[in-house]
Amino acid sequence: MHSGRLPRLPTLLLAVFLLVPFIGLAQSVWQQLPITIQDNLIYVQVRVNGRGPYNFLLNSGISGLGHIDQRLAKDLNLNIVGFQENREGTQIKREFLVAVDKLSIGQVTHTNLKLAVHNDNERAHQLPVNGVVGREFFSRYLFTVDGPNQQLRLSLDTLASKQKGVVRYTNPFLVLGKVGPRDALFNLDVGSALPLLVPKALLAGIRYTDTSQQRTVSQANTTFTLQEAVVHDELILGGVSLKDQTIYYSEKAHQISVGVDFLKNHTVSFDQRKKLIRLE
Repeated sequence: MHSGRLPRLPTLLLAVFLLVPFIGLAQSVWQQLPITIQDNLIYVQVRVNGRGPYNFLLNSGISGLGHIDQRLAKDLNLNIVGFQENREGTQIKREFLVAVDKLSIGQVTHTNLKLAVHNDNERAHQLPVNGVVGREFFSRYLFTVDGPNQQLRLSLDTLASKQKGVVRYTNPFLVLGKVGPRDALFNLDVGSALPLLVPKALLAGIRYTDTSQQRTVSQANTTFTLQEAVVHDELILGGVSLKDQTIYYSEKAHQISVGVDFLKNHTVSFDQRKKLIRLE
């Protein structure tokens, strides 16, 4: 009988050779998920205790795994297990904590959680907000937000500092770039609906032209006016080099903020294990 014999060596080598491309693909692109960009906010599909999916905002500007909207917590009858205090500007708010057995985005799952309850629909949105996903949700993965294709890509790969467009960040997520000849720190904030916002003082000596457009925004209980302008000097950030870039500026801005209004036209990858970012 020959049924119990092992395949010959050439056959084994051929099988391995044919599998190599698929093994490499599985390692480099572990998962690809759709996102929705609406009102310069990024929505991802999240399951709570196996139910859903629900619309959660992706926000790299907040620490932790995230929080849940009070309406959804009530609809799912989640048990209150404690309280915590949270500072918003000059105010300190006391928040309920609810028990969540499982929080999942695609194949990434966190279990046995205590999530804060917020009123995420206090302001009107075109899409309902069922919660927010914070930056630690994907801390073990390389996650890429592809704005033009509205995709979220997750992999087990890492970035290398020598790769094109890769820069190191300090505090999440401050990276060094340039405005004209001047070095400047840019705060990449997937979660902010703001455009590319620059402190007015940073534009001293930079060639720019005001437009007729202005915006009024509210942030941290403060309302201020943003002036639109076109910067004629080169702006460099990661692998992106731009001239005649539209920006907004304000005397009340303290640092350069790069929100979804800018990032939706680019692809940004976050490697929190190596503290690297790639912007293309």
